[in-house]
Amino acid sequence: MPRMPEPSPRPARARALAGLYAALGAASSVSAAKGCRPGEVAVKPLLMPALAAYTLTAGNGRPDLRLPAAGMALSGLGDTALLGPQRWFIPGMGCFAAAHACYIAALARDGAARGVRPRAAAAYAALWAALIAVLWRRLGDLRVPVAAYSLLLFSMAVLASGRSRAAAAGGALFVLSDALIACGLAGVTAVPRQEWAVMPTYTAAQFLLAAGWLRPPEETALAQRRGRRPAADLP
Repeated sequence: MPRMPEPSPRPARARALAGLYAALGAASSVSAAKGCRPGEVAVKPLLMPALAAYTLTAGNGRPDLRLPAAGMALSGLGDTALLGPQRWFIPGMGCFAAAHACYIAALARDGAARGVRPRAAAAYAALWAALIAVLWRRLGDLRVPVAAYSLLLFSMAVLASGRSRAAAAGGALFVLSDALIACGLAGVTAVPRQEWAVMPTYTAAQFLLAAGWLRPPEETALAQRRGRRPAADLP
């Protein structure tokens, strides 16, 4: 009787890494809400490495996941920098800007721009302009860095809206999380206890973006369900 092949350990490893990320995200969110600095320092730097490991494991090492994983690693550097003194804020923002550049490159390579709806792009453009207009005078020396960074963030969210529903939700939550941070920097209270919402929305955003990359783009998935090749693959 032929021997049955051994089941792959990857799915179990991916589930374990997803569980680890969820636990780290919850611990980081609670630590931030309670102002527990030792908890944040111990947990937050581990978040994005865990998510990158999950993404690469769940994707069976697919080459197209290297750019998103690099973006997650850069996000981890940004998380760590933002735990430091105030002078580390700009370098931390730079790390996140580089992360968004990786995400944008990955989304553009996957053809996400073809799925972007004009209304979504227009809505994000209007929201970016309104946010900068409201916060501009209050941001002081951070005006230009915040405006430039947020333009990258919103561009990523626009492209993510064209890839898949999970990626679109991740991009939207990332915008929400960083908009709350910008409001805090400007001394604007957008919602009650807005600082409590930053980490939960951020961790959910990053996971949803990862989930979006692990699934094929909407156009490819639809074509596969219909039993034909996507337009991007046709000669």
